[in-house]
Amino acid sequence: MISFFRRIFASKIGLALTLGFVGLIAFAFATADVSSSGSFGGVTGSGTAATVGELELTTAELNQSVNNAFRAEQRENTQLDLKSYIDGGGFDSVLDRLINSFAIAAFGEKYGMTAGKRLVDAEIADIPSFQGADGQFSEENFRRALQQQGINEKQIRDDFTRNLLAEQLLTPAGFGAFVPQKLVVPYASLLLEGREGQIAVVPSTAFIDQTKPAEAAVKAFYSKNSERYTIPERRTISYALFDKSRFNDKIKPTDKEIEGYYNLNKDTYAASETRNLQQVILPTEAAAKALVDQINGGSAMTEAAQAVGLSAAEIGSVSKSSFAETASQAVADAVFSIGAGKVSTPAQSALGWHIVRVVSVDQVAGKTLAQARTEIVQQLTAEKTDEALAELTVRMEDEFAAGSSLSDVAKAEELQIESTPALLANGQNPNDQNYRPIPEMQRILPLAFSVEEDSSAQVVEIVPGQQYAIMAVTNIQEAAPPPLDSIKSLVERDFVLDQGSKKAKAVADKIAKQVSEGTALSKAIADAKVNLPAIDRVKSTRAELAQMSQQGQVPPPLSLMFSMAEGTAKALRAPRDQGWFIVALDKVIPGEAAARQDLLAATTAQFKQVFGNEYTEQFVNAMKEDVGVERNESALRTTKSQLTGRNRRN
Repeated sequence: MISFFRRIFASKIGLALTLGFVGLIAFAFATADVSSSGSFGGVTGSGTAATVGELELTTAELNQSVNNAFRAEQRENTQLDLKSYIDGGGFDSVLDRLINSFAIAAFGEKYGMTAGKRLVDAEIADIPSFQGADGQFSEENFRRALQQQGINEKQIRDDFTRNLLAEQLLTPAGFGAFVPQKLVVPYASLLLEGREGQIAVVPSTAFIDQTKPAEAAVKAFYSKNSERYTIPERRTISYALFDKSRFNDKIKPTDKEIEGYYNLNKDTYAASETRNLQQVILPTEAAAKALVDQINGGSAMTEAAQAVGLSAAEIGSVSKSSFAETASQAVADAVFSIGAGKVSTPAQSALGWHIVRVVSVDQVAGKTLAQARTEIVQQLTAEKTDEALAELTVRMEDEFAAGSSLSDVAKAEELQIESTPALLANGQNPNDQNYRPIPEMQRILPLAFSVEEDSSAQVVEIVPGQQYAIMAVTNIQEAAPPPLDSIKSLVERDFVLDQGSKKAKAVADKIAKQVSEGTALSKAIADAKVNLPAIDRVKSTRAELAQMSQQGQVPPPLSLMFSMAEGTAKALRAPRDQGWFIVALDKVIPGEAAARQDLLAATTAQFKQVFGNEYTEQFVNAMKEDVGVERNESALRTTKSQLTGRNRRN
């Protein structure tokens, strides 16, 4: 029930919720996770994971999609490892979404639906990883990204095609969902339901034995709870930074280059003239001539235009060539043949007959080669520096691909290599809470945690076109708990709390049972003969609970209170063995939403989304039934086993 109300207040329902098309390859590129030298999984070969209609989902595609989805999840949860992700259903979730995506494509193909090449091209061109420094699609970046990810152009085009077909087929599937009012009112009324109760705490500290715990007991506790202390995967990174400044005073345009640039851009340095204009366009030549006569007779252009129901447009600082493009050559010739303050003779364009008043004339003197030399040198230096930096990064990438090490390239380019301590994926050093990585590490870390330990060094773009780094992962420390001796005091504390929590549970269970049988909470606590904190009285509504849920701030005891029967009590464990809550529900106050049109409308809208997504899901299931789906369970088991059991640190 709470999940429904969470959707009511924080709905993110859409096609992605039900189907969540993986965007298999597109997803990886769109999230900029394209810099590794291939996926990090250990699945070899390219067997068939599933056959969907006439399409084949290969184990290689499945492996790559699981890796991409895991890395995206790991960016949000840095402590997540691949095995935990797969054990938690990540593999099956990706597989289901892939099969859905393939089924939609097979269904669309079966019934004559397509996503044209131009549409796919447009989608690909929008991916930032495929764009150059100018924001436009770069064929070079596109090919390099495909090579780094270990895929071909057909794969990515097929992936985009499937996603586009899904949009076409699924968007209308959930439209027009009807929600009966008899269903809406009870649920809307539940939002207004209120509850009153009491919450008591039985802290573990009230039952702690002050004697030092036995060594064997602490070791046994640590062994049983080692995952609690596990430090996530850490990586040591060697890197060297470089930027444009390395080319300072090294790039100087020659006299020939300067002269050539000047000759190619003579129009830029030639004398020019711009004019500020005032213009009126009329439908006939006769009307234009009449208006010119009126202006020449002493009327202001704005007043003369208003008299015939028109207005004078202000045109500022325009050259003859640009004005000819917007009007016509005849109009431009007429305007630029008169002086400031004059009105041109009527001239025609496709828009009509123009009369133009020259408000002012601005003369820009031309520049000789000597006069323009300084700015040309600056321009050429900037261009040649950009080229040199781009050539350097490409050369480094080629050298790494050919087997050169980080130290080889750094030595050849006279770069200073630095090394980090063993860092978590978020840049923290678990051995030094005061450690702060350099700002550039924000760009280096995602790549460093996506490559294998034995992968070649990489070039990382820090500031596009300005700053770069070369980096290599020199050591990977797998996720593991630290030695007991290094955290013994912490483990001893947790052991003592655990023992206290067990005793606290017995007391909490006894109190909760007495309250459920009719004893007042205060009396049950008094009978326990334990010094406990004061009882808290609470009162809330489901709507308030849903609002807190939206913000991720629902106290567990309050959430429990809304799942209990009136007059009962339950015990609830507090986090990290801190103790136990006793939640007693005293009163349920029914809500009535029949007169709340705003709430009824909001609930109806959310139900339509829920129903619409249900229709969409059923449509996808029908498509799978229509085209046929055959899963290769043997290949799927092998793929999952290789992902979770391969010889890799996670």
